[in-house]
Amino acid sequence: MQAFLRKGQVLMKAARIYGKQDLKIEDVELREPKDDEVQVKVKYVGICGSDIHMYQEGSGIPYTPHPLTGKTVPLTEGHEFSGEVVKVGKDVTSFSAGDHVCIEPAIACGKCEFCRKGLYNYCVNGVGEDGSLQFIGFSEDGGMAEYTNVKENFTFKLPEGMDYDLGALVEPATVTYQAVRDSGLVAGQSVVVFGAGPIGLLTALMARVAGATKIYIADLAEVRLQKARELGFEDVINSGEVDFVKHVHEQFPSGVDVVFECAGAQPTLNQAVQLTAPAGVLEIVALFNGDYKIDIATMQNKGAQIHTTMGYANAFPQTISIVNQHRDLFKKLITKKIGLDETEEGIKSLMDDKSQVKILISPEK
Repeated sequence: MQAFLRKGQVLMKAARIYGKQDLKIEDVELREPKDDEVQVKVKYVGICGSDIHMYQEGSGIPYTPHPLTGKTVPLTEGHEFSGEVVKVGKDVTSFSAGDHVCIEPAIACGKCEFCRKGLYNYCVNGVGEDGSLQFIGFSEDGGMAEYTNVKENFTFKLPEGMDYDLGALVEPATVTYQAVRDSGLVAGQSVVVFGAGPIGLLTALMARVAGATKIYIADLAEVRLQKARELGFEDVINSGEVDFVKHVHEQFPSGVDVVFECAGAQPTLNQAVQLTAPAGVLEIVALFNGDYKIDIATMQNKGAQIHTTMGYANAFPQTISIVNQHRDLFKKLITKKIGLDETEEGIKSLMDDKSQVKILISPEK
C-alpha cells in the first residue's frame, strides 16, 4: 500500500475504530507533522490484547473529546509499532529522514504532579471521563496505518541491525520490563508466572534476563505452554491437569519470591496469593475488568506485598537494549504477519487461536 494524492490531499490506508465491533479500513488524510513531531512510515504494528478489548467491547476509546488530544472516535488503532522516519517538524533535532525507530505511545500533559515526577504513565489528565486511555492508538491516531505522526520525545532509534519486527515488540516488552522492575526482582530469586500468552511469556523472559533462577509458568492451553518450552523454559505446567499450587509447594513449601499474575482471572489470582512467599511480592500485570476478590488477610499475615502497574515510564531505552541483545529469542514470539486489510481478521484470530502469540501487521503488504 502507498499513500496517494486526491484533490490536493495526501491519502493513506488506516484501520479505524468507531466503537464496539466496528472497525473499518479507510482512506484518511495524512497531515503534516507538527513542529515537535516526526512522521513515520509504519513498517510493523502489533495486535495487543487491549486492541481485542477495544474491538470486542468498544472500551478505552474516546466518545467525548479526550482531555489532552481533543479526539473522539473514529481513531486509527495501533500502539505497538516501528517504522522509518520520513519527515520531521521544524523543532525536531534528534531525528532525520531514514532513521529506524520505535514509538513509546504515551500521551501525557507534562505538567501535572505525576508527570513532573517522571511518572507520566499516571498523568492525571491522561484518562478521559469515558475511560479513554492515555495512549496513541486509543485517544490519538496510532500505527495501524501507512504513516503516522508522533512526538519526538516519545520516539526512539533502533540499534543498527535490529529489524523492524523486533522494534514492534518493544512496546509490549516494555510493559513486562516495567513489571519486573517494579517487583524488585533480583538475581537468584524464584518466580511464578500465571498465563503463557504474549504478556506472560514476555514477563518470563524479562524475569530470566533479570536473573531469576527458577521460573514456573502455568496455563490451561497446551499450545501456549509449548511456546514457553520453545523459549527454553522447563517448569511449564498445565494447571488444568496438575495441582499447580501443590506442585510448586513441593519445592518451595512457603511459596516463591515473586508471583506475576498475567492471566487476569479469579482462579489464578487466588492461586497467586497462595504461592506468594512471606515478605514476597505479588505483581499484578494483567488488566482486570470487573469485580475481583483478593485474600488480603493471607497476604497481610505473610507480610507480602501487592503491586499493580499500568503501562511504563522511562523504560524504553532499557527494553530496546534487552530485545536487541536477545534478537533470536524475541523473534520466536512472532507467530504471524498480515496486511493492513486483514486487521479485523487478525484480531479475531487472536481471540480464537491460542497458538498465536504476536501477530504483526505490515501496512506495506
